[in-house]
Amino acid sequence: MVLSTEEALRRVRSIVPMLVADVQTAVLSHAVLEASNDTIPAGMKGRWTEFNETYNAVQNALTLKLALDIARIFDVSAPGRYAVEEQDKASVQVLAALLQREDVTAELEKTAAGWMPGFDYAGDDFADMPDGVSRVLEEMAEDDAEENKVGCRAAINAFVAEAAKLKNEAEEAHGALTRVREFRNKRLAHSLFDKEPDALPRYSDLDTLLGIAKIAARLSKLAVEGGNTELEEQAKRNRINAEGYVVCVLDGLKRASKPET
Repeated sequence: MVLSTEEALRRVRSIVPMLVADVQTAVLSHAVLEASNDTIPAGMKGRWTEFNETYNAVQNALTLKLALDIARIFDVSAPGRYAVEEQDKASVQVLAALLQREDVTAELEKTAAGWMPGFDYAGDDFADMPDGVSRVLEEMAEDDAEENKVGCRAAINAFVAEAAKLKNEAEEAHGALTRVREFRNKRLAHSLFDKEPDALPRYSDLDTLLGIAKIAARLSKLAVEGGNTELEEQAKRNRINAEGYVVCVLDGLKRASKPET
């Protein structure tokens, strides 16, 4: 089955907001996990509390949740079984396959041309302006349209290039995704015996993939919706909030702690 242009565009416009929301969730999980890892162990050095086991369970749960978030963002079935662009997953790879279609990118560029209809707006307010002024406004609107089309195409190309790292065995992201996907399929989503993951994921794998996810979310929103997604700013806000939370937790752990014997 070959998707029509209309269906391909519908899928693109459905995937982008879902992908952005998933990345925002992962960014928050990462901020809380990092703040806890950086604050609690150092703050509890030399202290013991019966709640250490619970703290470790919470940290482990957060790590597994982040791994699931990342796996979902980059979820794709084997292309040999299902064509990537036809898969019903709101993932980076599926979106990249759709954005590589020239009919899709051409339609997105047409939409982008209308993101800033400056002349229409100005024409309503300045209908009595001389013809020369009206022509200047029209040229400004045309310039905006061309800039938006160029910006849309550039964002699409950058998104596709970022997604290509996942398939390039020379890229760090390829190995990271392979390990996370294996762990997700054989341990997180299922508990399979006689099918151990080839290699367990590293915490740094989650950092690597989250970095690509943030770039992909920003570029896809820019290309398809013409808007900005300030995920780095969100990460900073999440981290500040998470540090405030962790300070409260640390205070409670200290008050409950006992000298080590």
